[in-house]
Amino acid sequence: MHMWIYGIGALVIIIIYFSFSMASRNKYDHIVNEFKDDYPLMFMAPVSLHILATFNIMERFHSQISFIQQKMISLYGSRDSLKHTRIFVSQLLSISLLGLLGTFLVPLLGDGDDVLFFAGLVFTFMIPALQVNSLAKKEKERKQAILLELPEVVNKIILLINAGETVQQALIRCVELKYTSDSPLYDELTIAVNRLTSNEPFPLVMNEFSKKCSIQEVSIFTTTVLLNYRKGGQDLILSLRELSHELWEKRKSISKIKGEEASSKLVFPLIFIFVAVMIIVGYPAITIL
Repeated sequence: MHMWIYGIGALVIIIIYFSFSMASRNKYDHIVNEFKDDYPLMFMAPVSLHILATFNIMERFHSQISFIQQKMISLYGSRDSLKHTRIFVSQLLSISLLGLLGTFLVPLLGDGDDVLFFAGLVFTFMIPALQVNSLAKKEKERKQAILLELPEVVNKIILLINAGETVQQALIRCVELKYTSDSPLYDELTIAVNRLTSNEPFPLVMNEFSKKCSIQEVSIFTTTVLLNYRKGGQDLILSLRELSHELWEKRKSISKIKGEEASSKLVFPLIFIFVAVMIIVGYPAITIL
């Protein structure tokens, strides 16, 4: 009896997939081409995006999806956040479809084993949850990377202003002298500097920079600069030095937390190594007895 249920369930999912595949043919090719290097399972994206549009899932579950939206704003900025949110939700839907198909197919191939069916259901719900958790972790790592580099940037700006540069020139010089190619802070600073060199208003650029970073310390930095950049001189330098001291203390605390997390990750491997050593040492004595 269970074999029939599993077979019908797998067949229904396959029919649903191919039905939506036919309906979405060539409709989302531009989105697939845009994000094919950023997300996996993009071959299923047209089907998932069509399901999202057909059933208005983004609108109906707005309160649940808003959590993902907030993370995307922090990672990609408010301009591109909605597109990334749609793609990410479509990825969750694609994973769920694959999980459901496997949930029915694996027991079907395993002589109707109910344990395999319930295990498949668990994985079907667990993997999307892990993906959302991974997104939150990615956002946390990005914020920590920005906070770790921000004190150095502030110190460079202080040195350049003391050398006679304006705030705008100091920001441009910081980007020109950057020493790392993989830095979320310098990526945002590069965008800000490009806008400044295009003669966009300095306050507008700094406010947008603060919004894209979405970190309280960056907001304090931009506010300090905007309040004092017209005056310049010692008022700006003193404010930045005070901020720099606070940022270095924040950097120390983050480094300490990261060190504690790294040491805690070593606990389980050490336990396994200890157990393996005990078995190797004790096995000859057990065999003699």
